[in-house]
Formats: sequence, structure tokens, C-alpha cells
Amino acid sequence: MLRKVIQLLPLLVLLLATTLPAQQSSKSKSKDRFREKDDQRFPVRVINADEINQVGSDYAPSYYKEGIVFVSSRKKDGPRDPNTNETYSELFYAFFDYNGDPSFPQPLDLGANVRDLKKSSFHEGPTCFSRDNKTAYLTRNNNRDGVVKSNKNGKSVLKIYETRYGKPDWSKPVELPFNSDDYSCIHPSLSADGTKLFFASDMPGGYGGYDIYYVEKNGSGWGTPVNAGSVINTEKQEIFPYISQSGSLFFTSNGRSVTLGGLDIYYVNNPVSNPEEVINIGEPINSESDDMGFIIDDAGKNGFFTSNRPRGAGKDDVYRFEALRGLDGISKPEINPAQIIVTDAKTGAPLQKAAIRVLQPSEDGFVSGNKDFYSIDLTPVQDKPNALSLQLTRKDADDLGVADLYSNVEGKARTEFTRYHNYLVVVSLEGYSPRERLISIDTDNPLTLEFKLREAPACLQAGGLVTATGLGIRIANATIKMVHRATGHVETVHTNWSGEFAVCLPLEGEYIAYVERDGFRPENYRVVAQKGQRASLEAQLQSLTPEATVENTMPLASGIAAGSTIILDKIFYEYNKATLNQSAVRYLDALLDLLKRYPEMEIDLIVHTDTRGEAQLNQELTDARAKNAKTYLAFRGVEPDRINAYGKGETEPRNRCTEGVECSDEEHQQNNRIEIRVRKL
Repeated sequence: MLRKVIQLLPLLVLLLATTLPAQQSSKSKSKDRFREKDDQRFPVRVINADEINQVGSDYAPSYYKEGIVFVSSRKKDGPRDPNTNETYSELFYAFFDYNGDPSFPQPLDLGANVRDLKKSSFHEGPTCFSRDNKTAYLTRNNNRDGVVKSNKNGKSVLKIYETRYGKPDWSKPVELPFNSDDYSCIHPSLSADGTKLFFASDMPGGYGGYDIYYVEKNGSGWGTPVNAGSVINTEKQEIFPYISQSGSLFFTSNGRSVTLGGLDIYYVNNPVSNPEEVINIGEPINSESDDMGFIIDDAGKNGFFTSNRPRGAGKDDVYRFEALRGLDGISKPEINPAQIIVTDAKTGAPLQKAAIRVLQPSEDGFVSGNKDFYSIDLTPVQDKPNALSLQLTRKDADDLGVADLYSNVEGKARTEFTRYHNYLVVVSLEGYSPRERLISIDTDNPLTLEFKLREAPACLQAGGLVTATGLGIRIANATIKMVHRATGHVETVHTNWSGEFAVCLPLEGEYIAYVERDGFRPENYRVVAQKGQRASLEAQLQSLTPEATVENTMPLASGIAAGSTIILDKIFYEYNKATLNQSAVRYLDALLDLLKRYPEMEIDLIVHTDTRGEAQLNQELTDARAKNAKTYLAFRGVEPDRINAYGKGETEPRNRCTEGVECSDEEHQQNNRIEIRVRKL
């Protein structure tokens, strides 16, 4: 059933109280049709993003970092829009979990300058971000320093604002030059190359209520808006434009004859140069209900949209879709052909069968998409008894999963990279040290990447496991000293928190492995290293505790006991932010594994900052970060009463960087940390 736009979204209620009359007596001149049905063997799946939807309206997703930003009126307290009786819309951020689902929604804090504007009662609306996440375009009510402004007719229009990220925070939002007090500009979407901004507006001279427009960037800024034309726009409403990486324009309309009912999502290829045919995206993305706010990833296989279809969590919900073979008919992603050449660094000879892995790095330096790329370790902190540092270490090249490519007899491999993406290319070959390179695809030129591998030092692989005799408990941080009997050469390694170890031995022959750990009787073993075989050792150490049991041996083996401190000092929050990013989540997931391993463990989770900034603000910041960390762990299934969470502000620096002392950024960063104190084990 076709609905008026007034029933849709809080953000539009202020403007679309009635369907506006056509300003031009011209119907759409395009040829409309439904998208061809997909191969039944590879159906498009639509899933409610139920981890982020709540009662109220959740809508208008946009990509940001390793997640999405969406608009929500979920808050129970605060001023309410008199037209909807819902609280005013705000922006929320949800990062992608390991399955690619948006997870753990948190209010998006774009910085003090933006936050100050939230003191007034108006909507924070749909937004979009540049590819580097350094520029944001936001829809919001016309305002001056947080106070809503009305035009001569007593109405407050909507405008698009720009804010840029720089040290230390986001800039004050500035309205774009084509805004007006007499009409609204809404729903920005930036092209992949950053040169065009698409938006919807009811400015004079259009075809109907809201039309789709675009504006191009020139040397002095944004130029004059251009109406996308009668192929796209109708006498009714065209809103929520989204320009994909491939150049297809998706938008929402209630003015076209080819429809499933209500608002439908449509797309058109070549929207600027040659828009010929507008296509209804069809089921299951469209339905008899209102469907809108569509976005799609660069590969063209996954994306999100909004719908008020039945059985959702609220009035409007965010939905995810999966199309394993992409959506037929949509422009293909822009790609750059690439040739990878692998040679011997010394001789220049081509190297065949080199394994090439193409990984996706995230902004925080992690390889995103798979937590198995990292090993978790707990290592003793020097000069701090009973303290452990929790570390995440990326695995060796050959442990990063199956290779994407292999070099041929000429040392070459061919592939394609999606434009405007960053990649980490890792090349490895037995007998050589691996090489890696971070690349950015920001031109349309073919790429040639050359990797010159150097011969690795001799490496005879050895490894194994250290456990407690008779109890099967794995012993962490045990020292294994491998002594070559013929030459006396020594290689030393430690077990990780799972009691496992791996080491490269440079010489063939017999080694004596001396295995030691505080609280256990040392042992030694004979190990033989030879080419083509991995020397394996399963060591067992006897506990020095009389009548050793699992209960009294476990703290000795793990190094964790009541009173222990586990330090998470590699977490990098954004400046003055409490929002959990993927860096923080990865470390909290490691803590989550520990809490699951010890189901009776109870902890104090204490957050610290450095001494820069005002002491009271630092205290408030650590309180908020501690609350968010506990909320996340509870969200993942940890009983809340196992965790006491609080902030200490800047009161406990762990180095010389006290108030007023000049220190480097690295020294200050040492004081930004989370400490886990084991209250009960």
C-alpha cells in the first residue's frame, strides 16, 4: 500500500507533513522495470540486524570504518518530537563482528563541537563519510550554535553540514554553500572518488516534492547543484540517494508505476552521464511495506537497508542482505589489474610457488575479518610481580590461512584490486623470509608489485606443549632452553598462555631441552633436529605444591591468581572518546576468552588515562570507558556481577609522565590502559 512520506521517518516529519504539489507538470520519462530474478541456486538473503534494532525507529545506515552508522530514536529519556512522540534522532555506530554483522550499537560521538549541538531539540540525521573517514556530511535542522533557526515562514528546514577530523577532534560543522533557509537539503552520499555529492532536496525548479540532485567539487569547493533529471525524479518523492563504488545510484521513491507498494528502492546505472533505465531492485529487498536507505559494499555482495515490514523490532529496522554472486544488473566494482612479481633478492631469479595472501588492514592496524589471524598471549611484566601483559600477535605468514595466489614459473601472479581500498599483501616461500607491503588503490593505473625475497636463516622447526604432570593443565610462560650438544649453541623460547611453543633451530643434530617454570620441578629432554621433520616435545613438569590438585596448580600454571593484574595497554581509543572501536573490542574479546576459561573468575576492570587535559574530564572519560567495556562483556554473555568497572582518570600514571612533565606521545600512551585485577579465581 502506498503511504505518504509523513508516516516514514522522524527526520522527514518536519518537512513532509503533506505530499507537496508538483512544481513541474512532467512525469518520469524513464523506462522502468523490475530487476531480473536471481539464479535460484544463489538466492539473495535478507536478515534483520537484530543486534542493533530496538523499539522506535532505526534507519539510514552508512558505512564508517569497520562498521555502520545509523540513525535511531531509541533513547527513552530526553526531549521528544511532537510529531512522532519519539525522542529526537541521534547517530549510533555498530562495528562488524567476525561474521560481518553489525554489533553492539553505541552513540556516535563526533567530538565536542558536534556534541554541543545536541543540547537543543532537533534531529541528527542521515550521514555519509569520505573513504578515509576524515570527512563527514550530516543532515540536521537549520541551527546556529545549537539553536534551531526558522525561516520567514516559521519553518525550520534541514541542511547538510560538513565536519572534518583532525588532531585532536572533529571540527565545528559548517553548512554547505548550496543550503538555503527556504528549502531543505538532506541525505548526503559521497562518490568513491570524493568529487560528487548526491542528496535530496525540495528546492524550486524540481519535478515534484523531493528530487535527487548532485553537486561536483571544483577548485574552490562545491559547485552548483544539478537536478538528476526526469529519468530519475518524479512528481512525488525521491529520497535517500546512495552512490556505490561502482557508480550505480540507488534511491527511494514512491512516485513510480513499477512498485511493490509503499516506498521502494530503485537503482540506475550511469546516473550522471547516461541514465537510461530505472530498475526496481525487487524482492526480497523490496516488499509491500516501506523500504529505503539502501547501501551496498564495494564488492557488490553485501549491504544494508531500512524497512518497516512486519515482525521487526521497532517502527523501522535496519536489515542486512547477502548476495553471494552479487546483484545482477548493477554496475560492477571499479578494479585495477595488478601483476605481482616474486624474485630472489640476491640473484634476481624468479621464484615459483611463492604463496601470496591479500589481506584487508583496518585503520587500527589489525587485519580485519578473522580473529584467528592473531594469537593471544599473557606475558609477565618486568619488575612488576604478579602482573601480566595481554598481547595480540599476528600469526606467521603460513598460518594466515590458504594463500590467495601462487607465483608461476616466471615468478609472476595476476590479480585484481578493488579501487579506493587498502590492502596488505604478504608473500612467503619456504627457505625465504616473508615480505609484506601495504598498498592503497587510488588511481586507475594498472599495478606492478615486486617482492624481492631474501634467503631465511636455517630453520629446523621444533615445538610442543608443556603441561602439569598427571593433571593435564597447560603451563604458560614456561622457559624452554634448547642447547645444541655438539656446539653449545642456545635457543630460548617461552610457552604461550595455551602452554604451546614453537622455535627455529639453526643446526641439525641433538639438543637438550631444559624446561623450567616457577612452582614446578625443572626437567630436561632430548630433542633431535633434522631437515624436513618437525621436532616435537611434550614436556610434563611436577608441581612443587604438596598434594597438587587442579585447584592449587592452575594459578601456578597460568600465572593468574587472586590478586593478579592483567594489563591491556595496547588499546587505542580515539581522542576523548569512550566509543569502543575494533582495536578495543579485539582486546576485550581476548579478556572474554579468559573469563570463559575461568567461569568463576571475578574481576575489577579499571580504566586509566594519561595526565594530559583536565583531571575532571579525564575522570569522566575513564568512567564512560569502563562502563562501555563492562556493557560489552555483558553483551557477550558474561554475568555483570562478575565485573566491577570504574575509572581512575589520570591519578595513577605508571611512568614519569605526571602532570606538567614533558613526555613523548609514546610515553603518554603507556598510561592509557585497562587493568584487570583478579578479585576471585
